[in-house]
Amino acid sequence: MKSRTILAVALLLAAGASNAADGLSVGVGADYSTGDYGSDTTTEIWSVPFNVRYASDNWTWKATLPWMRVDGDASVVPGLGNVGNSNPKGRGRGNGNGNGNAGGDPTSPATTDSGSASGIGDLRLTGIYAFDTGTDIGVDLGATIKIATADEDKGLGTGANDYGLTVDLYRDFGGALVFGGVGYTMLGDSQYIDTNAVASANAGVSWPVGDSNMGVMYDWREAATETADDRSELTGFYGFRTGEASKWQLYGTLGLSDGSPDWGAGVAYNWLF
Repeated sequence: MKSRTILAVALLLAAGASNAADGLSVGVGADYSTGDYGSDTTTEIWSVPFNVRYASDNWTWKATLPWMRVDGDASVVPGLGNVGNSNPKGRGRGNGNGNGNAGGDPTSPATTDSGSASGIGDLRLTGIYAFDTGTDIGVDLGATIKIATADEDKGLGTGANDYGLTVDLYRDFGGALVFGGVGYTMLGDSQYIDTNAVASANAGVSWPVGDSNMGVMYDWREAATETADDRSELTGFYGFRTGEASKWQLYGTLGLSDGSPDWGAGVAYNWLF
């Protein structure tokens, strides 16, 4: 699965994050992606993220927790791609996580490096501060903590916490919102995955279509390990309201590198109280 942190920020910017209505909102979505991530096996990832968001003045706070299902290569970790996960208890490696060894005997030899697993993913906590620059350019500074709630033995996460910072800029040009940003994330190492700190960048544009909005964005992220490839993806999105307090977002993603899924698609719904 593609990590949707940058996409979520971009969609907020496309909707005018710093000008969004204050208050509490809740959301749910569905996300699907598929690709081989440079391996010999296709990995499919389903995610159903639940989120809670609170905005007040210049501050926005958000918490996201997904339910996930992963079917494919044991070395592929959602959000990171093919990172050479050597966990002997991983998907398809002898403990019943999708390989048919229901006994879970850790001494049994692994007969495959592919399997299926499901469960909750990692919890992400994000805080964003929108600066008043006194100009037409908006600047948001964000901080994200990924808490390792996903089961590393199922290959749903690394089992380690991550810490990241982002800076996003945006400006309205006659109704078209141009945005872009950079980020830096300290990925936590686990016993079986040795990760690097990674840089990221994104850029895009959103424009109004009646009472709706649509847009496109490019997202790049540095490889998480020495053996992985950088992520490079192009995403198109469309958002529309079904009432004063409710909004839908549809999106599709095309992977441009071996580090990304071949393609993905999703939908998100948010309700403001």
